[in-house]
Amino acid sequence: MTANPPVIVGVDGSPAAFGAVRWAADEALLMGRPLLIVHAVELHGPYGRIVDEHGIAVDAATEIRHWQPGLDVTTATWHGEPARVLVEHSRHASLVVVGSRGSGGFRSLLVGSVGVHLAGYAHCPVLVVHHAERWAGPESLLPRHRPIVVGADGSSAGEHALGLAFAEAAARSVPLTAVRTWHEPEHRRGRSTTSADIGEITARELEADLEPWRAEYPDVPVRAHVAHGPSVPVLLDEARDALMIVLGSRGRGGFQSLAPGSVAQQVLEHSAAPVLVARQG
Repeated sequence: MTANPPVIVGVDGSPAAFGAVRWAADEALLMGRPLLIVHAVELHGPYGRIVDEHGIAVDAATEIRHWQPGLDVTTATWHGEPARVLVEHSRHASLVVVGSRGSGGFRSLLVGSVGVHLAGYAHCPVLVVHHAERWAGPESLLPRHRPIVVGADGSSAGEHALGLAFAEAAARSVPLTAVRTWHEPEHRRGRSTTSADIGEITARELEADLEPWRAEYPDVPVRAHVAHGPSVPVLLDEARDALMIVLGSRGRGGFQSLAPGSVAQQVLEHSAAPVLVARQG
């Protein structure tokens, strides 16, 4: 990886893609990274068409340079399936950003689409910006003062998600809400442990996981939220007024995978807020 790996954003000429570009530029500025705008073209005709298509990435770069003149912006247009092109570029990136609506490869978050594919296979964190067309116009202000929500399940992937969430919250000067859910065991040996006990144990475990991050980021206000029941409705409810929601790509319990029907995939498909998936290379 390069000394200062870029934030990469995929474009396809749609308003949603340009909304994702604005989010990517914002992330690049906050984290002190350059921005690389990538357009992937699945050619079905003469190869010369790729030259014409490069205008999509160039036009996006021109708009972003007007919006943020101090940002280092470059472009690239590649022949290939968008998901595969972006996964390959993610090997040398700090973050990959895509919109959840658009034409071509960025149309949806159905299984196999670009967003889900990246969330499962990228070599760096992935930010999926839902309904990104909301931020396509220069008059549309990106959210600034909303909290960040992170799913903290106690796994190594959840720990990576906590690190990303704290870094985002610190860079944006916003509060952080850490969510952990618990389920009552179906079969309990004896009755010495009550539901209240399990809830208290879960809360203590979450506080212990948060402690080193609180010490590293003392200026980030943190709220720990422990809930009994399924993870998806809790996370989606917290995300209603959130700036973004951060999840590990693998873990235990509710955040274990990106398989169909998993919590991570359901959150990706249904969250109103952008979702940052803490992929690791």
